[in-house]
Amino acid sequence: MAAQTESGVSYDPLALDAMEHRFWRDVWESVPAPVAAEHGIELARFGPVQATLVRDLAEVQMINLLLGATEPGVVAGGELEAAIEWARGHGVDPYVPVTPGLPTTDEVEAFLRGAGFAPGYGWMKFLRDAHPPRFSPPGDVEVVELAGPDEEPFAAIVATGFGLPAWSAELFAGLPGRRDWRCYVARVDGEPQATGAMLLDAGIAEFGMAATLEPARRRGCQAALLHRRIVDAAAAGCELLFVETGERVPGRPSNSYRNILRAGFEEAYLCPNWGASQSETDP
Repeated sequence: MAAQTESGVSYDPLALDAMEHRFWRDVWESVPAPVAAEHGIELARFGPVQATLVRDLAEVQMINLLLGATEPGVVAGGELEAAIEWARGHGVDPYVPVTPGLPTTDEVEAFLRGAGFAPGYGWMKFLRDAHPPRFSPPGDVEVVELAGPDEEPFAAIVATGFGLPAWSAELFAGLPGRRDWRCYVARVDGEPQATGAMLLDAGIAEFGMAATLEPARRRGCQAALLHRRIVDAAAAGCELLFVETGERVPGRPSNSYRNILRAGFEEAYLCPNWGASQSETDP
């Protein structure tokens, strides 16, 4: 299913969905088994539907995800319903991203409404091709690529920057050095202060893990990390670069949104995250 951005960058939403599946599957599969058992970090598949849950972070819906809701047949075949029941049986009300404009979108949305879900805060998907960045990175920020998990406090910065408890760094600690992953730390005055990563697969680079510690915010760390990843993705042969961040809404910070646009990405489409409706969650 081909689509285009306003500037003519071609993409397939189904390919981007598949990339996102692998992105989160790799994160979950990188967690050591004892840590996963202790904190209820679980990965399960129900046909094309992929569930990634963390029992001890049940309130953080953005990492408790059911992906693949718009795959053909998952409503009629019962896979989406089974995934929802499984997640709720683990004490988690997950987010269900629903890709807009697909042949199955209306059917899935109707099913989710009947299951007590409602559309919530969404993720804007951004795309660009691999043309060189048209901006210069800040001269006082040094970006270092990591070859393994012990070189820099990558995972601790991600957890802290996302406002997660210290133990949750274990979710991200196995990514540096993992196959097809490129992980980076930005240093300010010689100190690691920010992170970024990307997954490379089939000519697509998905960017993620953008986190910055409070002392280094507004110092240009994420601009430097975006610049480095764009250059490295192009050098690796990627033709399509993909990143997402929360939609712009009043009262929410939008620094990431602005940084992404300044890096030459453009809005492709907004993907709503369906979650438990207010009537389901209120006492």
